[in-house]
Amino acid sequence: MNTSRTAPATGLQTPWVNGYILISALLALTMLMLLATAYMFTSMNSPRTVKANSNSLAGFMAAEGGVNLRATLIRSKFVAFERPSGTSVLDAKNCATGSGDFACITYPIGSRNVTTFVYETTKKDASGNLVEFGTVAPGETYAGLSYQQYAYRVVSSAVKDNLTEANVEMEFQSRLVPLFQFAAFYTEDLEINPGAAMTLNGRVHTNKDLYLSPGVSLNITGQTTVGGDIRRQRKDNGTCNGGTMTFAGKTAPPCYTNPITDAQLAAFGGEVKARQPALTVPKLDTLAPDRTGTNGNEMWSKADVRIVWNTTTNKPTVQRADGSLDTVATTELQGCAAVTLSNGMFDSRENRNIDMMNVDQAKLMSCIQSSGKFTAQDGKVLSMSDTTGGGLALHFSFDPEGTVPNRYGVRMQNGKVLGPVGGPQPKGLSVATNQPLYVQGDYNVSGAVPASLMGDTINVLSNAWVDGVKSSSNNKAAVALPTEIRAAFLGGTDRTDSGNYNGGLENYPRLHENWSGVPFTYVGSFVSLGEPQKAQGDWKKAVYSAATRIWSYDTKFNSADKLPPLTPRFVYLRQLFFARDF
Repeated sequence: MNTSRTAPATGLQTPWVNGYILISALLALTMLMLLATAYMFTSMNSPRTVKANSNSLAGFMAAEGGVNLRATLIRSKFVAFERPSGTSVLDAKNCATGSGDFACITYPIGSRNVTTFVYETTKKDASGNLVEFGTVAPGETYAGLSYQQYAYRVVSSAVKDNLTEANVEMEFQSRLVPLFQFAAFYTEDLEINPGAAMTLNGRVHTNKDLYLSPGVSLNITGQTTVGGDIRRQRKDNGTCNGGTMTFAGKTAPPCYTNPITDAQLAAFGGEVKARQPALTVPKLDTLAPDRTGTNGNEMWSKADVRIVWNTTTNKPTVQRADGSLDTVATTELQGCAAVTLSNGMFDSRENRNIDMMNVDQAKLMSCIQSSGKFTAQDGKVLSMSDTTGGGLALHFSFDPEGTVPNRYGVRMQNGKVLGPVGGPQPKGLSVATNQPLYVQGDYNVSGAVPASLMGDTINVLSNAWVDGVKSSSNNKAAVALPTEIRAAFLGGTDRTDSGNYNGGLENYPRLHENWSGVPFTYVGSFVSLGEPQKAQGDWKKAVYSAATRIWSYDTKFNSADKLPPLTPRFVYLRQLFFARDF
């Protein structure tokens, strides 16, 4: 008999089954709670994270802005012919010890205070001088040009609510490239429309447009860089003279290509570039006296000798940079008879006789060399052996100038040999004036040294020139004689308007004689810094005939140690290093 029994079906599970279900339910509930908590945490924290990231990014941008502001300030010092000076700091915590251009500056940028400071990292030479020289590397726009450079590091920190959000550092070089390394350098439109064949054996640059329309041929052998467009036509009337044009030996597009396209420029392999950034250079008015030192006019402040014609006493004087009278040098200068005043030269372009400060270069150099009475800013006695800054720099001006239309000029004479007659020559010689500058006869021909002539305009008078030949009643040009000049030119050139030609590069040096068939030999560099401030006569009013131009760029200027004293330069920054921490 079978005695086993079956439990009745009641719907209840055994205890171990019920325990398993309970544990599973608890685990599921725990997971749900964890997920819910994570979701709530993420939902609440996400705005905080976004805000933190946003603040960090804004702090970085503010700090970067501070770096750029300080770099611009450093650059502006070089543009004004100055160098940053002061005491550096290496930590924002020591800001109180900084001074001058290196002091800490705090900028309010957005809702942050951005503290910045600068220190110099320029390498030192064997003498301990902070200076670097070099040549622009291949592949860069101005490859091959010599430069002088200084290096700096800018540190910038953005702070908000007493918390530093970002730190940024940038190291850069401020490069100074001499302008006299160009065959022609213009800040405004450059027009080259020679009637006869012309070759420019050097670099050409303009910050604006370049107009090319030669009558026969024009060949530019060096690199051509243009801030605007290159146009194969005349600016004054839009016509074309029909001559041929080559860049570095390669034929340029024909007339009326307006402007030359990028595809056409590509054929020159980087030797011709348009729409380049404008280069920052000094303005023409930096040639003026700067007795208060507020304008940073280096030609005045750093000149070795500043000769000022006193228009009240009608005598030449020697002034120091602050405008005070150097009585010892003034007495010596007046006794040398090296600087005189005349009123016999008629300038047909200005339609007036010029009150001319005549400078006998040889007599003046003899006066400086033999007297021992002329001293530099540091009190050092000047002589032809002076090598500071590459030689001697002379500045000429009038005081007071008056308010009537300009009637003054400065004329360099007896300059075939730079230096005293039979004496030593200077290492280099630069002449600067804010007035129209005239150079009469051969200049720097025998034993040529690095030289420059800088003025409101540059005027050339041949070896045949005699005052009084031309007057308002006898407006005919006298016949010129062959003349040679070896010096860089820096001055102003008129602007071409519709139907009114400024004469072009071929008439950069203003002529006043009948040069037909007569050679004018020139070796140097043409630099135009804008429109003249003093001379106002239009090119079409000038009475002269064109010379046989035997012109060439002075290739010696390619070497930094062969440049004239106080050679002006353009400035650009080159970034070396950038780091951020935020």
